[in-house]
Amino acid sequence: MEKPVAKISTKILYISVAAFLVVLFQLSIAWFPPLRDFYLFSFYPAMASFMRMLTGWCPFSIGDVLYILAGVWLLWGAVRFIRNLLQVRKKKYAWLITLLRFMLIALCGYGLFMGIWGLNYRYNRLYAQLGIRSEDFPTTALTALCDTLATRMNREHEILAGSDTLPTPHFLNFSQVIEKVPENYQRLAAEIPGLHYRFPSIKPSLFGYLINYAGITGYFNPFTGEGQINTTPMPVSLPFTTCHEVAHQLGFAKEEDANFVGYLVAATSPDPYFRYAAHFEMFLYGINVLSFREPVMADSLWNTLITKGVRKDYDTDFAFYDKFRTSIRPILNEFYDQYLKANEQSKGIRSYNDVVSLLINYMAQKGKLPG
Repeated sequence: MEKPVAKISTKILYISVAAFLVVLFQLSIAWFPPLRDFYLFSFYPAMASFMRMLTGWCPFSIGDVLYILAGVWLLWGAVRFIRNLLQVRKKKYAWLITLLRFMLIALCGYGLFMGIWGLNYRYNRLYAQLGIRSEDFPTTALTALCDTLATRMNREHEILAGSDTLPTPHFLNFSQVIEKVPENYQRLAAEIPGLHYRFPSIKPSLFGYLINYAGITGYFNPFTGEGQINTTPMPVSLPFTTCHEVAHQLGFAKEEDANFVGYLVAATSPDPYFRYAAHFEMFLYGINVLSFREPVMADSLWNTLITKGVRKDYDTDFAFYDKFRTSIRPILNEFYDQYLKANEQSKGIRSYNDVVSLLINYMAQKGKLPG
């Protein structure tokens, strides 16, 4: 049996080798553009398609199962670590061996994350393909954006509800939405090749109501290539959320980029439900940004621009999330904020609002919003 000191030495050696390989990989990508381009434009698209092909057949989220198993492993590891600390006299180095094992697995997990997904944060696919980026914009442009979004949102709502005073009577279900999403992506792929989407792998989240406490509507699992959608809230935003997660699958890593691509796809859909969802979400982003700059103007626009029927949809949506507002949400938001900042998004969770800047930039280039 290997002695404790020898085990410690072996694990430190493994950690050192793993750390060296992770650093070497990242430096190689940063210093050799041909290698970076091979990863971004050849390796990642092929690997992502292959992963979706492997997981798409399964009706439930394989990634969520892996998250559950990882959570059980972490809990068991924490119990072992505490137990070994309490028995330090009997097992002098057991706690250190447990800690080193965790460090090694965590380092390997980080290396795998960077190799199959994380490097996408370091490349702006949206700017490369559409020539738009987040930039400062005047309040007048923001006001014009909100006005345009409200007009389109009201129009699509009336198509769906047949009235500007009634809430939307029905929406497509999850199965219908995920059937239409690939069609909408393929429609734009002829114009924007980076939106070519094969082998769909979009699943309902297994965590259901639990993630409503964090306000999460969807998430992408880089280890399985699946897009998980929270199907428990009011379904008005379902098409936009699904289009957003597919954008992540295609390598649009930054949240504002995925938001923009999701909006672009949904807003140009022939289905009025997709268009309504796109404008519904983007108007909320726009009016939130305006409320920080000009709160009085934001309140005025909120009360005058949207029709009674749309307002009822918003009220239903807000009422749903109010049930899940607890003191834990700011803590979860802070963790996610730090994750985004660690992955080349300096604004953290506020980067979601940068989609407003992208839309204004798009309007300046094209003379209109998508659709």
